[in-house]
Amino acid sequence: MHPPQPPYGPPPPAGRYGAPGLPPGRPVPGPHGGAAPGRPWTTPGPPSAAHAYPPPHHPVPHPKPDPGPSPLFRAGSILGTVAAAAATLAVGIVSSTYDNLGIGSEPAGWQVGLTLLWWLLAAGLATLVVWRDRHALVVCAISAAAGILTPVGALAPLLALPFVIARDGRRKVVAACTAATTLAVGASFWRDAARDGEAVIFSVRSPDSLEISYLLPVGYVVLGVLCLGLSIGAGLLRLAIGRADAAQEVAAAENRRAQVLSTQAAELRTELSRQDERELIAREMHDTVAHNLSMVSLHASALEVSQGDPEVVDAARSMRSNAHRALDEMRALITSLRSGAEQYTGSAPALGDLAGLLDEARAAGVDLAATVFVADADTAPPALTRAVYRVVQESLTNVIKHAPGARAEVDVRARPGDGVDVTVRNALTRDLATDTAPAFGAPAATLGPSGVPGSGAGIIGMRERCAAVGGTFDAGVDDGRFVVRAHLPWARPTA
Repeated sequence: MHPPQPPYGPPPPAGRYGAPGLPPGRPVPGPHGGAAPGRPWTTPGPPSAAHAYPPPHHPVPHPKPDPGPSPLFRAGSILGTVAAAAATLAVGIVSSTYDNLGIGSEPAGWQVGLTLLWWLLAAGLATLVVWRDRHALVVCAISAAAGILTPVGALAPLLALPFVIARDGRRKVVAACTAATTLAVGASFWRDAARDGEAVIFSVRSPDSLEISYLLPVGYVVLGVLCLGLSIGAGLLRLAIGRADAAQEVAAAENRRAQVLSTQAAELRTELSRQDERELIAREMHDTVAHNLSMVSLHASALEVSQGDPEVVDAARSMRSNAHRALDEMRALITSLRSGAEQYTGSAPALGDLAGLLDEARAAGVDLAATVFVADADTAPPALTRAVYRVVQESLTNVIKHAPGARAEVDVRARPGDGVDVTVRNALTRDLATDTAPAFGAPAATLGPSGVPGSGAGIIGMRERCAAVGGTFDAGVDDGRFVVRAHLPWARPTA
Protein backbone atom coordinates (compact mmCIF):
# COMPACT_ATOMS: atom_id res chain seq x y z
CA MET A 1 0.00 0.00 0.00
CA HIS A 2 1.31 3.40 -0.90
CA PRO A 3 1.73 5.87 1.98
CA PRO A 4 -0.82 8.65 2.05
CA GLN A 5 0.27 11.83 0.33
CA PRO A 6 -0.83 15.36 1.17
CA PRO A 7 -2.91 17.25 -1.39
CA TYR A 8 -0.95 19.05 -4.09
CA GLY A 9 -0.84 22.67 -3.00
CA PRO A 10 -3.12 24.53 -0.61
CA PRO A 11 -6.81 24.51 -1.49
CA PRO A 12 -8.04 27.77 -2.95
CA PRO A 13 -10.45 29.80 -0.79
CA ALA A 14 -14.15 29.78 -1.46
CA GLY A 15 -15.10 32.02 -4.32
CA ARG A 16 -11.52 32.16 -5.55
CA TYR A 17 -12.42 31.75 -9.18
CA GLY A 18 -15.35 34.12 -8.87
CA ALA A 19 -13.05 37.01 -7.89
CA PRO A 20 -13.02 40.17 -10.04
CA GLY A 21 -10.85 39.89 -13.10
CA LEU A 22 -11.51 36.16 -13.57
CA PRO A 23 -14.07 34.66 -15.96
CA PRO A 24 -17.53 34.40 -14.43
CA GLY A 25 -18.93 30.95 -13.70
CA ARG A 26 -22.34 29.44 -13.81
CA PRO A 27 -23.87 27.11 -11.26
CA VAL A 28 -23.77 23.37 -11.51
CA PRO A 29 -27.37 22.30 -12.10
CA GLY A 30 -29.03 20.31 -9.36
CA PRO A 31 -31.63 17.55 -9.66
CA HIS A 32 -34.52 20.03 -9.80
CA GLY A 33 -32.83 22.99 -11.47
CA GLY A 34 -30.67 25.72 -10.01
CA ALA A 35 -27.39 25.20 -8.22
CA ALA A 36 -26.79 21.85 -6.59
CA PRO A 37 -26.71 22.07 -2.79
CA GLY A 38 -23.30 21.96 -1.17
CA ARG A 39 -21.45 22.73 -4.39
CA PRO A 40 -19.88 26.04 -5.42
CA TRP A 41 -19.83 27.56 -8.84
CA THR A 42 -18.07 25.97 -11.77
CA THR A 43 -17.38 26.86 -15.39
CA PRO A 44 -18.16 23.80 -17.50
CA GLY A 45 -17.61 23.83 -21.23
CA PRO A 46 -18.75 21.76 -24.16
CA PRO A 47 -16.91 18.51 -24.86
CA SER A 48 -14.01 18.81 -27.27
CA ALA A 49 -12.85 16.48 -29.99
CA ALA A 50 -10.77 13.49 -29.02
CA HIS A 51 -7.13 14.30 -28.49
CA ALA A 52 -4.91 12.86 -31.21
CA TYR A 53 -1.62 11.43 -30.07
CA PRO A 54 1.29 10.95 -32.48
CA PRO A 55 1.88 7.41 -33.66
CA PRO A 56 4.33 5.38 -31.60
CA HIS A 57 7.88 5.55 -32.69
CA HIS A 58 9.42 2.28 -33.84
CA PRO A 59 13.19 2.16 -33.69
CA VAL A 60 14.85 1.64 -37.05
CA PRO A 61 18.47 0.50 -37.24
CA HIS A 62 20.72 3.29 -38.42
CA PRO A 63 24.11 2.84 -40.01
CA LYS A 64 27.09 3.36 -37.77
CA PRO A 65 29.06 6.51 -38.53
CA ASP A 66 32.11 5.95 -40.68
CA PRO A 67 35.17 6.27 -38.42
CA GLY A 68 37.27 7.35 -41.41
CA PRO A 69 40.82 6.31 -42.20
CA SER A 70 43.03 5.10 -39.39
CA PRO A 71 45.85 7.31 -38.01
CA LEU A 72 48.43 4.94 -39.53
CA PHE A 73 46.86 5.30 -42.97
CA ARG A 74 46.81 9.09 -42.63
CA ALA A 75 50.45 9.16 -41.61
CA GLY A 76 51.36 6.96 -44.58
CA SER A 77 49.39 9.22 -46.94
CA ILE A 78 51.14 12.32 -45.66
CA LEU A 79 54.58 10.70 -45.98
CA GLY A 80 53.76 9.55 -49.51
CA THR A 81 52.69 13.06 -50.52
CA VAL A 82 55.87 14.57 -49.09
CA ALA A 83 58.01 11.97 -50.86
CA ALA A 84 56.21 12.58 -54.17
CA ALA A 85 56.70 16.36 -53.91
CA ALA A 86 60.37 15.99 -52.95
CA ALA A 87 61.04 13.53 -55.81
CA THR A 88 59.31 15.84 -58.33
CA LEU A 89 61.42 18.78 -57.16
CA ALA A 90 64.65 16.73 -57.28
CA VAL A 91 63.95 15.37 -60.78
CA GLY A 92 63.07 18.86 -62.04
CA ILE A 93 66.25 20.45 -60.62
CA VAL A 94 68.55 17.70 -61.92
CA SER A 95 66.96 17.58 -65.37
CA SER A 96 66.95 21.36 -65.88
CA THR A 97 70.51 21.73 -64.55
CA TYR A 98 71.94 19.09 -66.89
CA ASP A 99 70.03 20.58 -69.83
CA ASN A 100 71.32 24.17 -69.44
CA LEU A 101 74.61 24.05 -67.56
CA GLY A 102 76.21 20.74 -68.34
CA ILE A 103 79.23 19.43 -66.45
CA GLY A 104 82.73 20.89 -66.77
CA SER A 105 81.75 23.95 -68.86
CA GLU A 106 81.38 27.56 -67.93
CA PRO A 107 77.69 28.56 -68.28
CA ALA A 108 76.64 31.89 -69.66
CA GLY A 109 74.60 34.38 -67.66
CA TRP A 110 71.39 33.77 -69.53
CA GLN A 111 71.78 30.02 -68.93
CA VAL A 112 72.01 30.59 -65.17
CA GLY A 113 68.87 32.74 -65.22
CA LEU A 114 66.99 30.22 -67.33
CA THR A 115 68.07 27.44 -64.99
CA LEU A 116 66.74 29.35 -62.01
CA LEU A 117 63.44 29.81 -63.86
CA TRP A 118 63.21 26.05 -64.46
CA TRP A 119 63.95 25.46 -60.77
CA LEU A 120 61.02 27.69 -59.83
CA LEU A 121 58.84 25.78 -62.28
CA ALA A 122 59.98 22.49 -60.72
CA ALA A 123 59.06 23.83 -57.26
CA GLY A 124 55.63 24.78 -58.60
CA LEU A 125 55.12 21.30 -60.02
CA ALA A 126 56.22 19.79 -56.70
CA THR A 127 53.57 21.91 -54.96
CA LEU A 128 50.98 20.96 -57.56
CA VAL A 129 51.61 17.26 -56.95
CA VAL A 130 50.15 17.67 -53.45
CA TRP A 131 46.66 18.08 -55.03
CA ARG A 132 47.02 15.13 -57.45
CA ASP A 133 44.26 13.27 -55.56
CA ARG A 134 41.55 15.97 -55.52
CA HIS A 135 42.40 17.58 -58.89
CA ALA A 136 44.07 14.73 -60.75
CA LEU A 137 43.04 15.83 -64.23
CA VAL A 138 44.29 19.41 -63.84
CA VAL A 139 47.58 18.33 -62.24
CA CYS A 140 48.20 15.69 -64.91
CA ALA A 141 47.45 18.08 -67.80
CA ILE A 142 49.58 20.97 -66.46
CA SER A 143 52.54 18.80 -65.47
CA ALA A 144 52.47 16.89 -68.78
CA ALA A 145 52.50 20.17 -70.71
CA ALA A 146 55.41 21.40 -68.58
CA GLY A 147 57.30 18.13 -69.19
CA ILE A 148 56.80 18.44 -72.97
CA LEU A 149 57.74 22.11 -73.27
CA THR A 150 60.42 22.47 -70.57
CA PRO A 151 63.27 20.32 -69.24
CA VAL A 152 61.72 19.68 -65.80
CA GLY A 153 61.19 15.94 -66.26
CA ALA A 154 58.03 13.84 -66.47
CA LEU A 155 57.73 12.53 -62.91
CA ALA A 156 54.79 14.84 -62.02
CA PRO A 157 52.42 13.54 -64.73
CA LEU A 158 53.49 9.98 -63.96
CA LEU A 159 52.44 10.53 -60.33
CA ALA A 160 49.12 12.17 -61.29
CA LEU A 161 48.08 9.64 -63.98
CA PRO A 162 47.08 6.84 -61.49
CA PHE A 163 44.60 9.17 -59.80
CA VAL A 164 43.10 10.13 -63.19
CA ILE A 165 42.58 6.45 -63.99
CA ALA A 166 41.08 5.73 -60.56
CA ARG A 167 38.90 8.84 -60.23
CA ASP A 168 37.71 9.69 -63.76
CA GLY A 169 35.50 7.12 -65.44
CA ARG A 170 35.57 8.81 -68.87
CA ARG A 171 37.67 6.74 -71.23
CA LYS A 172 38.51 9.61 -73.55
CA VAL A 173 39.85 11.68 -70.68
CA VAL A 174 41.93 8.77 -69.37
CA ALA A 175 43.28 8.10 -72.88
CA ALA A 176 44.15 11.77 -73.43
CA CYS A 177 45.96 12.00 -70.07
CA THR A 178 47.85 8.76 -70.83
CA ALA A 179 48.90 10.10 -74.24
CA ALA A 180 50.02 13.42 -72.73
CA THR A 181 52.04 11.62 -70.06
CA THR A 182 53.61 9.41 -72.73
CA LEU A 183 54.64 12.49 -74.72
CA ALA A 184 56.10 14.09 -71.59
CA VAL A 185 58.13 10.97 -70.81
CA GLY A 186 59.29 10.69 -74.42
CA ALA A 187 60.28 14.38 -74.57
CA SER A 188 62.22 14.12 -71.33
CA PHE A 189 64.16 11.04 -72.47
CA TRP A 190 64.74 12.54 -75.94
CA ARG A 191 66.31 15.66 -74.38
CA ASP A 192 68.64 13.52 -72.33
CA ALA A 193 69.67 11.37 -75.30
CA ALA A 194 70.27 14.47 -77.46
CA ARG A 195 72.86 15.97 -75.10
CA ASP A 196 76.57 15.25 -75.34
CA GLY A 197 79.28 14.29 -72.90
CA GLU A 198 78.74 14.47 -69.23
CA ALA A 199 75.52 16.45 -69.74
CA VAL A 200 73.74 13.13 -70.38
CA ILE A 201 72.01 11.91 -67.23
CA PHE A 202 71.93 8.24 -68.22
CA SER A 203 75.67 7.89 -68.79
CA VAL A 204 78.54 6.19 -66.95
CA ARG A 205 82.31 7.11 -67.03
CA SER A 206 84.75 4.21 -66.77
CA PRO A 207 87.31 4.82 -63.97
CA ASP A 208 90.14 3.17 -65.94
CA SER A 209 89.79 4.40 -69.51
CA LEU A 210 87.78 7.55 -68.64
CA GLU A 211 85.43 6.69 -71.47
CA ILE A 212 81.73 7.53 -71.16
CA SER A 213 79.11 4.88 -71.86
CA TYR A 214 75.64 6.06 -72.87
CA LEU A 215 72.22 4.40 -72.62
CA LEU A 216 71.12 2.99 -75.96
CA PRO A 217 67.87 4.21 -77.58
CA VAL A 218 66.33 0.84 -76.87
CA GLY A 219 67.13 1.36 -73.22
CA TYR A 220 65.30 4.69 -73.23
CA VAL A 221 62.28 2.99 -74.81
CA VAL A 222 62.33 0.18 -72.28
CA LEU A 223 62.74 2.64 -69.40
CA GLY A 224 59.89 4.81 -70.70
CA VAL A 225 57.57 1.82 -71.12
CA LEU A 226 58.47 0.65 -67.63
CA CYS A 227 57.63 4.05 -66.11
CA LEU A 228 54.34 4.25 -67.98
CA GLY A 229 53.51 0.64 -67.05
CA LEU A 230 54.11 1.32 -63.35
CA SER A 231 51.96 4.48 -63.48
CA ILE A 232 49.10 2.80 -65.35
CA GLY A 233 49.32 -0.30 -63.13
CA ALA A 234 49.09 1.85 -60.01
CA GLY A 235 46.05 3.54 -61.48
CA LEU A 236 44.34 0.24 -62.27
CA LEU A 237 45.12 -1.02 -58.78
CA ARG A 238 43.57 2.10 -57.24
CA LEU A 239 40.55 1.68 -59.51
CA ALA A 240 40.07 -1.94 -58.40
CA ILE A 241 40.41 -0.99 -54.72
CA GLY A 242 37.90 1.84 -55.18
CA ARG A 243 35.42 -0.45 -56.85
CA ALA A 244 35.84 -3.03 -54.10
CA ASP A 245 35.20 -0.35 -51.46
CA ALA A 246 32.15 0.86 -53.39
CA ALA A 247 30.85 -2.70 -53.60
CA GLN A 248 31.31 -3.10 -49.84
CA GLU A 249 29.44 0.15 -49.23
CA VAL A 250 26.61 -0.98 -51.51
CA ALA A 251 26.49 -4.33 -49.72
CA ALA A 252 26.42 -2.58 -46.34
CA ALA A 253 23.65 -0.25 -47.55
CA GLU A 254 21.64 -3.21 -48.84
CA ASN A 255 22.19 -4.99 -45.54
CA ARG A 256 20.89 -1.95 -43.64
CA ARG A 257 17.95 -1.72 -46.02
CA ALA A 258 17.21 -5.41 -45.45
CA GLN A 259 17.31 -4.81 -41.69
CA VAL A 260 14.90 -1.90 -42.05
CA LEU A 261 12.55 -3.97 -44.20
CA SER A 262 12.79 -6.84 -41.71
CA THR A 263 11.93 -4.49 -38.85
CA GLN A 264 9.02 -3.03 -40.79
CA ALA A 265 7.79 -6.53 -41.65
CA ALA A 266 7.97 -7.51 -37.98
CA GLU A 267 6.03 -4.38 -37.05
CA LEU A 268 3.40 -5.15 -39.67
CA ARG A 269 3.06 -8.71 -38.36
CA THR A 270 2.72 -7.38 -34.83
CA GLU A 271 0.11 -4.85 -35.93
CA LEU A 272 -1.84 -7.53 -37.80
CA SER A 273 -1.76 -9.72 -34.70
CA ARG A 274 -2.98 -6.81 -32.59
CA GLN A 275 -5.74 -6.09 -35.07
CA ASP A 276 -6.84 -9.74 -34.92
CA GLU A 277 -6.93 -9.48 -31.12
CA ARG A 278 -8.94 -6.25 -31.34
CA GLU A 279 -11.42 -7.92 -33.69
CA LEU A 280 -11.77 -10.86 -31.29
CA ILE A 281 -12.30 -8.55 -28.29
CA ALA A 282 -14.80 -6.46 -30.26
CA ARG A 283 -16.80 -9.56 -31.24
CA GLU A 284 -16.82 -10.89 -27.68
CA MET A 285 -17.91 -7.52 -26.28
CA HIS A 286 -20.64 -7.19 -28.87
CA ASP A 287 -21.90 -10.73 -28.37
CA THR A 288 -21.81 -10.80 -24.56
CA VAL A 289 -21.56 -7.45 -22.79
CA ALA A 290 -23.59 -5.47 -25.28
CA HIS A 291 -26.25 -8.20 -25.35
CA ASN A 292 -26.52 -8.27 -21.57
CA LEU A 293 -26.75 -4.49 -21.39
CA SER A 294 -29.53 -4.56 -23.97
CA MET A 295 -31.40 -7.11 -21.85
CA VAL A 296 -30.96 -4.92 -18.75
CA SER A 297 -32.35 -1.95 -20.67
CA LEU A 298 -35.29 -4.03 -21.93
CA HIS A 299 -36.20 -5.31 -18.46
CA ALA A 300 -35.83 -1.84 -16.99
CA SER A 301 -38.22 -0.46 -19.61
CA ALA A 302 -40.73 -3.19 -18.83
CA LEU A 303 -40.40 -2.54 -15.12
CA GLU A 304 -40.84 1.21 -15.66
CA VAL A 305 -44.11 0.64 -17.53
CA SER A 306 -45.59 -2.10 -15.35
CA GLN A 307 -44.96 -0.69 -11.90
CA GLY A 308 -46.99 2.06 -10.27
CA ASP A 309 -44.63 2.83 -7.39
CA PRO A 310 -42.89 6.14 -8.20
CA GLU A 311 -39.65 5.05 -6.52
CA VAL A 312 -39.54 1.83 -8.53
CA VAL A 313 -40.30 3.77 -11.71
CA ASP A 314 -37.47 6.24 -10.99
CA ALA A 315 -35.06 3.40 -10.28
CA ALA A 316 -36.05 1.61 -13.48
CA ARG A 317 -35.72 4.83 -15.48
CA SER A 318 -32.22 5.33 -14.03
CA MET A 319 -31.27 1.74 -14.87
CA ARG A 320 -32.48 2.18 -18.44
CA SER A 321 -30.61 5.50 -18.82
CA ASN A 322 -27.38 4.02 -17.49
CA ALA A 323 -27.74 0.97 -19.73
CA HIS A 324 -28.26 3.20 -22.80
CA ARG A 325 -25.21 5.28 -21.88
CA ALA A 326 -23.12 2.15 -21.38
CA LEU A 327 -24.28 0.83 -24.75
CA ASP A 328 -23.28 4.08 -26.48
CA GLU A 329 -19.83 3.96 -24.95
CA MET A 330 -19.56 0.26 -25.77
CA ARG A 331 -20.35 0.97 -29.44
CA ALA A 332 -17.68 3.69 -29.55
CA LEU A 333 -15.19 1.33 -27.93
CA ILE A 334 -16.00 -1.47 -30.37
CA THR A 335 -15.58 0.97 -33.27
CA SER A 336 -12.18 2.00 -31.92
CA LEU A 337 -11.10 -1.62 -31.59
CA ARG A 338 -12.19 -2.56 -35.10
CA SER A 339 -10.66 0.53 -36.71
CA GLY A 340 -7.31 -0.09 -35.04
CA ALA A 341 -7.18 3.38 -33.49
CA GLU A 342 -4.31 4.05 -31.09
CA GLN A 343 -6.65 5.71 -28.62
CA TYR A 344 -10.31 5.72 -27.70
CA THR A 345 -12.21 7.65 -30.37
CA GLY A 346 -15.39 8.30 -28.39
CA SER A 347 -16.34 11.77 -27.22
CA ALA A 348 -14.53 12.95 -24.12
CA PRO A 349 -16.66 14.01 -21.13
CA ALA A 350 -16.15 17.66 -20.17
CA LEU A 351 -15.36 18.93 -16.69
CA GLY A 352 -18.89 20.28 -16.56
CA ASP A 353 -20.23 16.73 -16.83
CA LEU A 354 -18.99 16.08 -13.29
CA ALA A 355 -22.26 17.62 -12.06
CA GLY A 356 -24.34 14.91 -13.69
CA LEU A 357 -21.96 12.22 -12.44
CA LEU A 358 -22.31 13.44 -8.85
CA ASP A 359 -26.09 13.63 -9.19
CA GLU A 360 -26.19 10.03 -10.41
CA ALA A 361 -24.12 8.94 -7.40
CA ARG A 362 -26.56 10.70 -5.07
CA ALA A 363 -29.47 9.05 -6.85
CA ALA A 364 -27.76 5.70 -6.33
CA GLY A 365 -27.85 6.32 -2.57
CA VAL A 366 -24.35 7.68 -1.91
CA ASP A 367 -24.18 10.15 0.98
CA LEU A 368 -22.11 12.63 -1.00
CA ALA A 369 -20.61 16.04 -0.22
CA ALA A 370 -18.92 17.60 -3.24
CA THR A 371 -16.79 20.69 -3.74
CA VAL A 372 -15.88 21.55 -7.31
CA PHE A 373 -13.89 24.60 -8.40
CA VAL A 374 -13.16 24.82 -12.14
CA ALA A 375 -11.85 27.74 -14.20
CA ASP A 376 -11.78 27.89 -18.01
CA ALA A 377 -13.30 24.45 -18.33
CA ASP A 378 -13.84 24.87 -22.07
CA THR A 379 -10.07 25.13 -22.66
CA ALA A 380 -9.23 21.82 -20.96
CA PRO A 381 -7.79 19.20 -23.36
CA PRO A 382 -9.99 16.13 -23.95
CA ALA A 383 -7.37 13.70 -22.59
CA LEU A 384 -7.32 15.62 -19.30
CA THR A 385 -11.10 15.89 -18.95
CA ARG A 386 -11.52 12.18 -19.68
CA ALA A 387 -8.93 11.25 -17.04
CA VAL A 388 -10.52 13.49 -14.39
CA TYR A 389 -14.00 12.19 -15.14
CA ARG A 390 -12.94 8.54 -15.02
CA VAL A 391 -10.99 8.96 -11.76
CA VAL A 392 -14.01 10.49 -10.03
CA GLN A 393 -16.35 7.94 -11.61
CA GLU A 394 -14.24 4.95 -10.57
CA SER A 395 -13.77 6.33 -7.07
CA LEU A 396 -17.53 6.68 -6.60
CA THR A 397 -18.02 3.20 -8.05
CA ASN A 398 -15.62 1.81 -5.46
CA VAL A 399 -17.52 3.62 -2.71
CA ILE A 400 -20.77 2.03 -3.89
CA LYS A 401 -19.19 -1.43 -4.11
CA HIS A 402 -16.98 -1.49 -1.03
CA ALA A 403 -18.48 1.05 1.37
CA PRO A 404 -22.25 1.24 0.81
CA GLY A 405 -23.87 3.76 3.10
CA ALA A 406 -20.57 5.45 3.97
CA ARG A 407 -20.29 9.18 3.56
CA ALA A 408 -18.11 10.23 0.62
CA GLU A 409 -16.42 13.59 0.06
CA VAL A 410 -15.37 14.68 -3.42
CA ASP A 411 -13.08 17.69 -3.89
CA VAL A 412 -12.03 18.82 -7.39
CA ARG A 413 -9.90 21.94 -7.99
CA ALA A 414 -8.97 22.73 -11.60
CA ARG A 415 -7.32 25.72 -13.17
CA PRO A 416 -4.94 26.19 -16.14
CA GLY A 417 -1.38 26.40 -14.93
CA ASP A 418 -2.18 24.97 -11.48
CA GLY A 419 -3.43 21.63 -12.79
CA VAL A 420 -6.28 19.50 -11.51
CA ASP A 421 -6.36 18.11 -7.95
CA VAL A 422 -8.90 15.37 -7.23
CA THR A 423 -9.52 14.04 -3.71
CA VAL A 424 -12.17 11.46 -2.82
CA ARG A 425 -12.61 10.33 0.81
CA ASN A 426 -14.99 7.84 2.33
CA ALA A 427 -15.37 6.23 5.73
CA LEU A 428 -14.15 2.68 6.20
CA THR A 429 -16.60 -0.20 6.60
CA ARG A 430 -16.08 -3.46 8.42
CA ASP A 431 -14.90 -5.43 5.38
CA LEU A 432 -13.28 -2.58 3.41
CA ALA A 433 -9.69 -3.59 4.11
CA THR A 434 -10.41 -7.12 2.89
CA ASP A 435 -12.55 -6.02 -0.03
CA THR A 436 -10.00 -3.58 -1.45
CA ALA A 437 -7.07 -5.97 -1.16
CA PRO A 438 -7.24 -7.03 -4.82
CA ALA A 439 -6.67 -3.40 -5.86
CA PHE A 440 -3.19 -3.68 -4.37
CA GLY A 441 -2.24 -6.91 -6.10
CA ALA A 442 -4.23 -9.80 -4.61
CA PRO A 443 -4.88 -12.46 -7.25
CA ALA A 444 -8.51 -13.32 -6.47
CA ALA A 445 -11.62 -11.25 -6.98
CA THR A 446 -13.77 -10.49 -3.94
CA LEU A 447 -17.30 -9.47 -3.13
CA GLY A 448 -17.68 -6.18 -1.32
CA PRO A 449 -20.37 -5.42 1.24
CA SER A 450 -22.70 -4.42 -1.59
CA GLY A 451 -22.39 -7.84 -3.20
CA VAL A 452 -20.75 -6.39 -6.33
CA PRO A 453 -17.61 -8.29 -7.34
CA GLY A 454 -14.34 -6.40 -7.38
CA SER A 455 -11.36 -7.46 -9.50
CA GLY A 456 -8.89 -4.92 -8.16
CA ALA A 457 -8.44 -3.32 -11.60
CA GLY A 458 -10.05 -0.01 -10.66
CA ILE A 459 -7.13 1.53 -8.76
CA ILE A 460 -4.67 0.16 -11.29
CA GLY A 461 -6.68 1.74 -14.11
CA MET A 462 -6.87 5.10 -12.32
CA ARG A 463 -3.12 5.08 -11.73
CA GLU A 464 -2.46 4.28 -15.40
CA ARG A 465 -4.83 7.02 -16.56
CA CYS A 466 -3.04 9.60 -14.42
CA ALA A 467 0.39 8.42 -15.58
CA ALA A 468 -0.72 8.63 -19.23
CA VAL A 469 -1.27 12.40 -18.94
CA GLY A 470 1.84 12.97 -16.80
CA GLY A 471 0.05 13.10 -13.44
CA THR A 472 0.42 11.35 -10.10
CA PHE A 473 -1.96 9.07 -8.21
CA ASP A 474 -2.17 7.68 -4.67
CA ALA A 475 -4.78 5.62 -2.84
CA GLY A 476 -4.82 4.23 0.68
CA VAL A 477 -6.10 4.48 4.24
CA ASP A 478 -5.48 7.80 5.95
CA ASP A 479 -6.76 8.66 9.44
CA GLY A 480 -9.48 6.02 9.42
CA ARG A 481 -10.75 6.84 5.94
CA PHE A 482 -9.92 5.56 2.48
CA VAL A 483 -8.52 8.43 0.39
CA VAL A 484 -7.87 8.69 -3.35
CA ARG A 485 -5.66 11.60 -4.46
CA ALA A 486 -4.71 12.54 -8.00
CA HIS A 487 -2.90 15.51 -9.50
CA LEU A 488 -3.04 16.04 -13.25
CA PRO A 489 -1.04 18.79 -15.01
CA TRP A 490 -2.94 21.38 -17.02
CA ALA A 491 -0.72 23.73 -18.97
CA ARG A 492 -1.75 27.35 -19.37
CA PRO A 493 -2.87 27.97 -22.96
CA THR A 494 -0.42 29.97 -25.06
CA ALA A 495 -1.49 33.22 -26.60
